This record gives sequence, structure tokens and C-alpha cells, in this order.
Amino acid sequence: MELLAPWSLAGLVLVPAIFLWGLLAPRGRPVVVGSLMLWRRVLGKGTAGKPSARARLKDPLVWLDALTVLLIVLACAQPVLRTAAPAQAVATLVLDRTASMGMQTGTKHRTRWRDAEALVSSVLKDAGDGPIRMVSVPDGGGVVTTTETTVADALARLGSAMEPVLAAADIWPVVLAEAARAVDLPVVVATDVAPAGDLPANVYVLATGGESADVGIERVGTRIEANRWWLLARARAAPHASGPYSLEVSAGGKVIAAKAGFLSPGAAAEAVLPVEGPPPAQLRVELKGPDDGFLPDNVAVLAMEPAGAVRVLVVGEADASLRRALEARAGTIVAESAAASAVAADDADLVVAVGVPFPAEWKGPAVALAPAEAVGPVRPEEGNAKAEWRVAEGHPLAGALYLEPPRVGPVRRWRLDSGARLLVGTPDVPLMATWEEDGQRRLAVLFAFDDKVTDWPRRAGFPVFWSRGVDWLVPRQGAAATHRTHLPFEPIPGRGRAAPATPGFHPDEAGGIGVSFVGTDEGFQAGQGRNDSRAAVEAIRASMEARRRAGVAPAWPYVAAAALVALVLRAWVAR
Repeated sequence: MELLAPWSLAGLVLVPAIFLWGLLAPRGRPVVVGSLMLWRRVLGKGTAGKPSARARLKDPLVWLDALTVLLIVLACAQPVLRTAAPAQAVATLVLDRTASMGMQTGTKHRTRWRDAEALVSSVLKDAGDGPIRMVSVPDGGGVVTTTETTVADALARLGSAMEPVLAAADIWPVVLAEAARAVDLPVVVATDVAPAGDLPANVYVLATGGESADVGIERVGTRIEANRWWLLARARAAPHASGPYSLEVSAGGKVIAAKAGFLSPGAAAEAVLPVEGPPPAQLRVELKGPDDGFLPDNVAVLAMEPAGAVRVLVVGEADASLRRALEARAGTIVAESAAASAVAADDADLVVAVGVPFPAEWKGPAVALAPAEAVGPVRPEEGNAKAEWRVAEGHPLAGALYLEPPRVGPVRRWRLDSGARLLVGTPDVPLMATWEEDGQRRLAVLFAFDDKVTDWPRRAGFPVFWSRGVDWLVPRQGAAATHRTHLPFEPIPGRGRAAPATPGFHPDEAGGIGVSFVGTDEGFQAGQGRNDSRAAVEAIRASMEARRRAGVAPAWPYVAAAALVALVLRAWVAR
């Protein structure tokens, strides 16, 4: 049993006061007798006097008074019976771990993420303990993760949970999705720059604010023709940058091209540097100048990689969203065919069969979308089942599925035989699976894009998955080589894995890759701060109280009824 108003128990001090009054207060009632001689004779012998304490405590009125007061005080304390544990989260904590959180500041904490950590810590310490939902955007693997924990546990590991990873991401779609998921649940956002627009009423922002890191490379690329090649570099600097900066291109520790005075404060600069001789396997492009507090975007590394276009043939009646998603990938040519006729290897690089079997004699990479019958090691079973959008850990395409999971209704049952690898769903109710056939990769999406089944095609991550899925299914081969740099955690076409999290050159079975923090505005993130700490604490406390009250059944009405019975009984005895 729990008490919703335990401070009311202070009234229990009245119970011993009633017994003390019963012992000390004069008691008795006047009695008319014919003569006092009898009383003098009794008193003279010492056998009569004031009633004893034991006699007074036997008075039922004293006990009824004490019982009535006890029950009234207990009713005021509002006793309740626990019917369910408060396991539901009382708040959601969204942690911004993007690269801009690692920028230096002039505060005592020195970095943006340490400033944000101090704000979050003060809120969690004042809010009290309870179940909480913690969302990292992104986590150490470059994706969005959700953890069910407690306020105390989140506070204990706040430092490691908020340390930024070298990745760029937009946290606000995640925040809005969390706010819409439960409108009565407070969503506390720890970030650096507060949004300019309005947010839902249940969103509380802890933003440190910050200035731009002054300087960064926006783009690097090469053009190679025979034994002559050129390097393109574009960069910009904030008006308050120290500058100027020079541009330096090196290979194997040797400078092969440079341009002094390349970038000035408050300007953008672009240069095309012609370089003689064969292109090296690895290149390093660097802005040389004062430290701007965010070095990751001042250096770009490139490694030689093959490149080429991918021809996709869609067979069957495809949803328009699928075509748009496939065409969103750079270098993809999409064609459509209504019939599953024979397709030669020269006609396409990838076949997507929508509700129909794979074309006859096709032996290349393929996707089976909403198949009507068995495909490879994926076999249909009888009946439908409720699906769960769960991404399998360790799958090469797992990183292509992120943000809030889409809605999925009941789907047809399927069985995965030996050789199939689960990508999304559960072993009992698989939603997506992959396998290899004749040395070629295959993907099966085991549900249709019907509005009654799923809203996945309307999600922001839908075209991202198909872009990365095409790169995984059709490794780029046979095209002219060029230099390329990858972003941290970016899927590497043809390698079946994501780029490492650390910028630099990384050895690979195909000759190595270059990973840079290039092509984003993370280093230029600047804007106002915002501190909703006080409102966040009150919202979390209110949510805790609501969750606590929702899991109990009131017992105080029964205690109040017992107090009323005791009061009536006391009045009857007093008569």
C-alpha cells in the first residue's frame, strides 16, 4: 500500500493526545445520595479515591475517539493499492551527438557537448528517479538508437552517452517523431543550436548555443583523363575567421600541389589544380592556417575507387514512390517493364520484381518485392501475423534503416530456409531478408507498399535505404577509377560495409578507402541557445506523478467509511 499524501500522517500525534487527555481529565458525573457518612467511612479506610489509570483506559469512549481520529488521518493521507509497476517511461531524453557538439567554446566546460551535459545533469538531478526513454542521434555506430533505462542510470553514464561521434545528422525529425508518439510525454532535447521555428508543447530544449568554427572544406573531387588529372577543392570561411588559409595537396607525405592565400575571412573559394603524372592511390587535401576549433572539416582524404552508373529494371506494377526512391540515387538509370520476360545481362545491372517472379534466365542481382510465391530460400506459409519492425544487428544493410521505425500492419507469414539472412522483422515473422544465388546478391521485401500495411514509402529514410541497397546489391565494377572520399559511417558501394568513424586512410581488401568529414555544414553550426530546464523538471515530475497514480487503486474511500462508522458507534455508546 502507498500513500499519495504522506504528510497528512502528522495528524497521528492526536492519537496519543487523546489517551493522555483520558488519563488526566476529570471524569465522572454527579450522583445524589442520602448521606455522606457512608463516603467518609469508605475514604477513612483508604479503599476509595480517584479512578485508576487502568480503569480510565477501559473506558470505550477513549478508544473510540482514538480510532476515529486514526481513521480520519489515514483517509487524509490517501492510501492506495499498487495494481501495476510504473514501467512506462515518464520522459524521453534526446541526445544530440552530431559532430558539431564537439566544437570548442569559451566556457569552463570548453566544448558544446560538455555545456549540454551540465544542463541535462541539473535537470535529471532535480526531476527524481523513474523510467526514461533515451534516444541517441546518432550513436557510436552512426545510427539512431533508443534505450529504455532510468533517470538514475542515465545520470550515471551521461558523460559517455553524450560524447559526440564524428557524423552529421538532423535530430529534429527524430524529436518531432518522439513528440508525436506520446503527446503527454515530455521530450527533453540536449543540443547546441536551438531551432528557429515553433515546437510541440511537450518538447523542452536544452541548447547551449554557439558560434561557427570559422573554416571548412565543402567539397573535393578529381577528374582523371589519361596521364593528366585535376583536383577541385571548394572551401569557405566565416566573417570572424582568423585567416588567411592556404591549400595544400599531398600524397605519401609529399606535397604535390599548393595554393597560397587560398581562403580569406568571410569568403568562399574554389580552385582547380592541375597535377602532372599518374594519379596517386591516396590524396590528402588540407587547409593550412590558424586553429578554428573544429579540425575535422579542415582536412579531406581521398582514395582511388572505381565508379559507374547502375541500370535498374523494374518489372511489374511498381509504386511511384519506389521509382522516385531508386532515381534519387546518383548515377542510377531506371526502366520499367510490365511483363516478366527474359532479360539479358546487357539490358540491366539490377532487376526489381514487384509481385511477379524474377525474369526467366536472369542470374544477376535482384529484388523480390511483395512476391506471390517462394523466392530462393524464402518460403510462404499459411495465414497472416502481426509484424515487428526490428532491424537485425550486424547485417551490411542495417545502417541504411534509421529514424523512427515505420508502421507495419499484419503481413503474410514466411519461412526463411537455410541460406537466407534476416534483415528486418523476427525469425517467426520476417519482413526483409537477403541471400546469395550463383554468386549474386538477392533481397526480398516480403510486404506490399499498401497504405493499409505500411507507411514506409512516406518516411524520410525510404529513398536512403534504396540508394544504399542498390550500392550493396550492385558493386560498381569495370568503370574508370577516380578518387573518392566517404563520410563517417557512410555505406561503401561494393564493399558490403560502412566507412569507419575516423577520418583518414583505412586499409581494405580492395585497396583502401578514404574517410573525410566533407560536404556538411556541421562545422558552421551557429545560433542561439535555449534553456527550458525549469519547465522540463516540472514536466518530468508531473509525468512521474501521473504514471504513479495511473498504476494504483484508491483505498482511502474505504478508510473514510470506516471512520464514519467509528464516529456513529462513539455517539451511540456515549448515550
